[in-house]
Amino acid sequence: MNVFEAVKQSVTTRQAAEYYGIHVGRNGMACCPFHNDKTPSMKL
Repeated sequence: MNVFEAVKQSVTTRQAAEYYGIHVGRNGMACCPFHNDKTPSMKL
């Protein structure tokens, strides 16, 4: 197993996003960090 597979197995996308300060709602939606979102448009 390489390092990328190990990370994918141990950390969820949601955990990674929240670690970097992105708030993820109950429905998995978040404001996109790449442009100025007022409402969540990114599905995790």
